[in-house]
Amino acid sequence: MRTLLFFVALCGTLSVVELISPCVKCQNDQSCKPPNCFCCRDELNLPIPLTETPQIVFFTFDDALTDAASKFYRKLFNETRMNPNGCPISMTLFISHQDTIYRNVNDFYKRGMEIASHSVTHSHMSTSNFMEEAKKQKRNLAKLGGIPENEIVGWRSPFLEPIGDMQPDKLKELGYVYDATLTYSKRKLSDKAPTPFTLDFGWPYDCKVKPCPKRHHAGFWEVPVVSLMDYKHKYDCVYVDGCNNPPPNEASAYQFLMDNFNSYYTTSRVPFGINMHSSWFYIADRLNAMDRFINTLLKMDDVYIVSVDKTIKWLQNPTPLGELHAFEPWKCDHLKARQESDKATSNNRQGMGLSHAELQQMYIQQRLRQIAEMRKEIELRKQRELQLLQQTSNFVNRPWWSPPRRPQSNSNIHRSPFTQEIPNAHVLENTLEETVQEPVKTDKALATKSAGI
Repeated sequence: MRTLLFFVALCGTLSVVELISPCVKCQNDQSCKPPNCFCCRDELNLPIPLTETPQIVFFTFDDALTDAASKFYRKLFNETRMNPNGCPISMTLFISHQDTIYRNVNDFYKRGMEIASHSVTHSHMSTSNFMEEAKKQKRNLAKLGGIPENEIVGWRSPFLEPIGDMQPDKLKELGYVYDATLTYSKRKLSDKAPTPFTLDFGWPYDCKVKPCPKRHHAGFWEVPVVSLMDYKHKYDCVYVDGCNNPPPNEASAYQFLMDNFNSYYTTSRVPFGINMHSSWFYIADRLNAMDRFINTLLKMDDVYIVSVDKTIKWLQNPTPLGELHAFEPWKCDHLKARQESDKATSNNRQGMGLSHAELQQMYIQQRLRQIAEMRKEIELRKQRELQLLQQTSNFVNRPWWSPPRRPQSNSNIHRSPFTQEIPNAHVLENTLEETVQEPVKTDKALATKSAGI
C-alpha cells in the first residue's frame, strides 16, 4: 500500500513538473533579461506602472505593394497623423515580389514605414525553398526598393505556414531579427494575448499550423499573429479581413475594431496587433471605419501607432509615457534626412531641366540596369554551375559506348590503356572531346524566374 501511494505521489510530482510552461521556466531563469532576451508572457510585468505604459498598436499588411494598395495606405497613414511624441504614425509592410511596384516601396520607406519580407513567389514554404525565398526577397527589397539591407529585419511566411526550427535558424543567419508567422487564437474578448518574445525557450503555445519551432533560438524574436474576435464576438479571425462574420456596415466595422482594441487597452496593455490585407478596404464602409478608428486612437495621449520593429525596440528597453519624447528608437529625425536626400535628388534632376517624361524614362532605365545586373549575376552563376558539373561528372555528355578517359595535355592526346587496342580509338576520343566541350543547354527564362526578377 505504501509503495502504491509513493508511486501515485511520484506520478503527481512528475505531472506538475511537466505542466510548468516554458514561459514560467523562462521567467524563473534570471539570465533572460532585455534587450537580448524577453520571456513569453500575457502580462507585461515591467518595472513601470500600468498607467505609465503606452498602449502600442502595430498594423501589418501582407502581399504585393500595388498602386491600389498604396492609395489606401497613403490615406490611412499620411504624414499629418502624429503620435503623442510628435512623430508620424507608422506600420509594417510584409511585401512579396510579384506585382509589387518598387517605387512605392521606396516612397513608404522614406515616410518612415517598416519594410519587411514576405517571400518572392508567395508560394508554400518548405525546407527546400525557404532559404532562397528569404534571401532573394531581402535582396529585391534592398536593390529594387532602395532599402538598406540591414533595415530589413522582419519576415512573415505566405499563408502563415512555418517550417519548424529551420525557419528561425535561417532567418537569423540572413540577418533577420524577428518572424511574424506563428498564430495564437483568442476564443473570447476577455482572453489574454501574448506579447512578442524571444524564442530562447522555444514556441510555448499550441501549434495551430505545424511544424512550429521546438528548440531554443537565443535572441530571435517571434511576433505572434493574435486573432481578433468578430463583430458579433462569436468567432476568432486570424486576419481582420478573414472573419467568418464580416461587419456589414461602417458602424459595425468600427465597433469591431474598437472592441478588440479595448480588450487590450483596458486590461494588460500588451501590444495590440492588427494583421490584414488591403483587400478589406475595397468596401468603402470598412475603409471609412478604419479611418475613423485611427482618428480615435490619435486623440488618446497614451496610445502609439508604431511598426513592429519599433514595438520590439520598446520591449527591449521599456520606457514610461513621460519619457517617450526622448526615446531614441521612436524619434523621427532620420525621416527628415531621408526626405531631404530625396528632395536634393529631385532638385538636381530639376536643375538638369528634365521633363516629367524624361524623369520617368530615367527611372525606367535605372530599373533596366538593375535587372541587367541581376541577370548578369545569374548567367555567371549558371556558367560556374555548368563548369562544375562538367568537371565533376565524366559520364554526363559521353556516349554510352565511350570508354573512361584520363586527363589530356594541351599538345598530345594521351592514349588510355582501355583504348589503345581498339581500332580508330583516337577518332572516338576526338568525338568525345567535342561532346564534353559542348555546353549544356539550359532554360534562361527559368533561371531568370528563379531569381525573382
